[in-house]
Amino acid sequence: MGLIQNYIKDFLITTEVENISYKIFDFDGVYKSTEEENVLFSCPENLIPLDRSLVKRYEKPLKDVIFKSNLQPLNHLNGNSQFLYGTDEWTLGSGSGIAQTAPTIIEATDFNVKPLSGNNYLQANGTGLTSLLIKSDLTTLRQGFPIEIAFSYNVQKNIGSLSGKYSIGVFCQLDTSGNGTPDLMYDFESNEFVTFVDDGNGNATKKFQVENNIIDKWVGFRKTLEPFQASAGSTDPRISVGMNFPNNLALGDLTHIDNFTIAEKFDVNISKMKSVRRQFSYLGGFTGVHETESIFSNELSDDNNFVGQIESSYERARETVLKSLEQITTQQILNDNRDFLTKYEGVFRNVDIRNLGLHNKLWINFGGDSLQEEKSGYLDSMKFDVKNATYEIRMHLPNQDNDALSTFKSIAE
Repeated sequence: MGLIQNYIKDFLITTEVENISYKIFDFDGVYKSTEEENVLFSCPENLIPLDRSLVKRYEKPLKDVIFKSNLQPLNHLNGNSQFLYGTDEWTLGSGSGIAQTAPTIIEATDFNVKPLSGNNYLQANGTGLTSLLIKSDLTTLRQGFPIEIAFSYNVQKNIGSLSGKYSIGVFCQLDTSGNGTPDLMYDFESNEFVTFVDDGNGNATKKFQVENNIIDKWVGFRKTLEPFQASAGSTDPRISVGMNFPNNLALGDLTHIDNFTIAEKFDVNISKMKSVRRQFSYLGGFTGVHETESIFSNELSDDNNFVGQIESSYERARETVLKSLEQITTQQILNDNRDFLTKYEGVFRNVDIRNLGLHNKLWINFGGDSLQEEKSGYLDSMKFDVKNATYEIRMHLPNQDNDALSTFKSIAE
């Protein structure tokens, strides 16, 4: 047993307390105070195991800890693509009242069709080739990146039958001066930005017509536009993308829009960053592998084109050398799993006045002559049965006494 572990065991036996200091901030991020909380629960003093359910088991040691970061080729510019926050970041058309009515955000209780994701979508009633349905509020666009426009639509034909096809006019416009007024628009034929021409409603005359005859089904649309590039050192423009009401429909026909996204598109030559920590095995007996996937990476902290980039470097209290989060986290996991990992699971009743949460720790302590663990365990999962007032808990005992000998490497795939 290592030196740190000796201190941990002595402290638990002497105090039966593990305090954590929490810094309290208000909603503006202003520091308010520091509070200490004893997060330690003891079994059977605070949590009583029921019906002989307490089980101790062991998991085999790990050979490899692998973190995979999936690189996302898109940087989404609008944050309310599923209309979960109503009209935030969007401007809706007003509707003429003759051929169409004003579009609305439909919430969960009013669905005519099921949304693709989330609980909301945009619903438009009617037709109108030149009438605005929706456009995004102006948002900053970085120069030199292709622009991807995507949305899903569902046309519900309630009045008569569809003759031919309907079409939805999609436009893209830029404000390069910063005064809130578009001065450039995208020409979908020449694939370039040209001088803005008003269609009479404050929107671009150049439109891409999305044509289809599919009704009562969700249809996906996606189109990539050429990058905008002004002179070097110029201010990045602001972009707005929108669409008009579909034509060739009637008042009473419904159009639904969901997952409306505007994104900068990256050309990446790798699709994954894999960080691998391998435990030294002189006898060759380790076989376990722990693998986690994410869209974030600190190993790619210098790549500004990676959406999941986590900047800066970090260190643990015991260290003086800055490392990436992947280096630190894989080491922590391997430390716990350097040998057979001790786990407990069972059903408990809480007889303490405190509520139990996943931030708490649990010390198995039936006395030194029976079963007394050398450290408290971290709760991996917890399920509370309201009717019976019982907790179903799974936990493991950590081992951060020192760092298990290992190698670390990052691989671009």
